[in-house]
Amino acid sequence: DKWPKKLGTATLAMATLPIASFYASLYYIFPHKQDPLMWSGGVAVLFANIVIAGYVVSAFSEEDDDCLDERQLRMQQQQGMAKGDGDLAGPRVGAFKQRTD
Repeated sequence: DKWPKKLGTATLAMATLPIASFYASLYYIFPHKQDPLMWSGGVAVLFANIVIAGYVVSAFSEEDDDCLDERQLRMQQQQGMAKGDGDLAGPRVGAFKQRTD
């Protein structure tokens, strides 16, 4: 159950990083620019996009439970330990159906 921790971390980062980066850049990085609010807003948008991209990358990099089950079944079939017709328990639909005719 990694997703609650991952989602909580992303939510916390999304709530704090853009706001903190906005104020930090407004008062410390761009105070002498002609329009510091615009520059600080751009930095906040950049940090929001970085948080979103990090969450998407981490979500795509984690392994699916279904893939893990199929790999375990294939290994058992290769070792001769699998029972049944090689189909996982549960209904299969679409491209995952196993033909019986």
